[in-house]
Amino acid sequence: METLLTSLNTTSIGSNITLNTTTTTTTTTAKTTTTTTIQTSTPNNNDNDNKEEILIPSLLSSELISNSKNSIIKQSKEKGRYVVAKRDIKAGESIVFREEPYVVCMNYKDPYERKICHHCFGLSSTTSKSMITTPDFTLHCETCKMVWYCSNYCQSNDLTYHKHECFTYKRMQSSSQFDISCKTSIKLLLKLIIKQYLEIKELSNYDNSSTTSTSTTSTSTTSTSTTSSTSTSTTSTSTTSVKFKDILTLETNLNKFSTQRITEFRMISKFIEKTMDKEFLKIICPTNKEVIEFQNNLIKLMCILECNSHDISFTIPQSTKSSYEYCSIGIGLFYHSSMFNHSCNPNICKVIESKQHTQPISNEKVEYSGNFATHSMIAIKDIKKDDEISFNYIQITLSKIDRLKKLESSYHFQCKCSSCIGDINNKQSIKSHSQFIEKYICKSKTGNCSGILFPLNDNLICNICRPIILK
Repeated sequence: METLLTSLNTTSIGSNITLNTTTTTTTTTAKTTTTTTIQTSTPNNNDNDNKEEILIPSLLSSELISNSKNSIIKQSKEKGRYVVAKRDIKAGESIVFREEPYVVCMNYKDPYERKICHHCFGLSSTTSKSMITTPDFTLHCETCKMVWYCSNYCQSNDLTYHKHECFTYKRMQSSSQFDISCKTSIKLLLKLIIKQYLEIKELSNYDNSSTTSTSTTSTSTTSTSTTSSTSTSTTSTSTTSVKFKDILTLETNLNKFSTQRITEFRMISKFIEKTMDKEFLKIICPTNKEVIEFQNNLIKLMCILECNSHDISFTIPQSTKSSYEYCSIGIGLFYHSSMFNHSCNPNICKVIESKQHTQPISNEKVEYSGNFATHSMIAIKDIKKDDEISFNYIQITLSKIDRLKKLESSYHFQCKCSSCIGDINNKQSIKSHSQFIEKYICKSKTGNCSGILFPLNDNLICNICRPIILK
């Protein structure tokens, strides 16, 4: 079972949750170790006046990949692919798992679309730390006026993708057949198709360069050399990075979608075919047979995105008085994270890593801005070696019946975790879930938070109202 989350707290998507916290940040130079000072409560999980400042180690590191020392993917007929601990993992240990998205995009017409870089997802900020009063980024695409950047560097790097999606973006704005949510899905689907195109081009360029180099030496060895080189390249890239063919192996649940939903997917498919550059499509599907396969693949890809996409939600600073807004600003597809199963009684929680610019970004080239919507999974409980590692796809403060309905309708499976076993009135499952809620769900009096708590330095940190924001 690989169906994945839309949000840590699905009901809060699009809503504004204003919460209080205080953050200051100190950064060292050279091999930088970033730390964030957060004023937080003591482990009893009650709001009181006895607060102390602690240093929170930043999640920022040079390797934006999963930590294979901690987890391994297994497979079974009952669970599909799932993740287990490779060793004993202590609660609060960071990081159990870390991953950059394979593709990611901002929500269509998001309120913060001009204050978050559409390439690196770095947050715009002033010395007041207020996103409301912060000036918008000025760099943007003059043609579609839908993408905004923090620097020339990000705009230049994003051009590889955006030059292929720009016209579709422009047509999408004037289209009345799709709602805002659907247009966000179209944006992510376009990123995925472009990723496929770029991989085909890269492989084609590699084959051409291999043929050219080998032909200058000996015609008789050209075929052998090229085959050998291509084989080596394929093996190397498949072990170091995720490829489009890997994405196609993710769960689709194709036969579980309603006829109406599949019809909507076909409408999107036709729209993309009609608006995308014809030369672009010729690379992906040069023959009539491949055109039909492309159409079918689009339906499959939309099912994959529907079942495996992660909501990108940031805790965004709102004022100098240290209030925050937790909101969805985008959506991403994380291949390895799609292997984690859901549990209403999870042992890890997700933290979306944001990088906040310390001052308005100039148009000068910068080497690094944001964290590219990278997310981390942090242990909230002690996890023993060979235990399954799981997190929540939906808001787990919902009632048992509402959780089961949500998981069935959105992710097409029946949850059998310790909080859901038995019938609706099963005392064992009700007790298990109540104990989890009492121990691990944030009870901040400053707002309806419902974030998940993880221990750090003898304190409990909420992944929502006491966020780790990087500078």
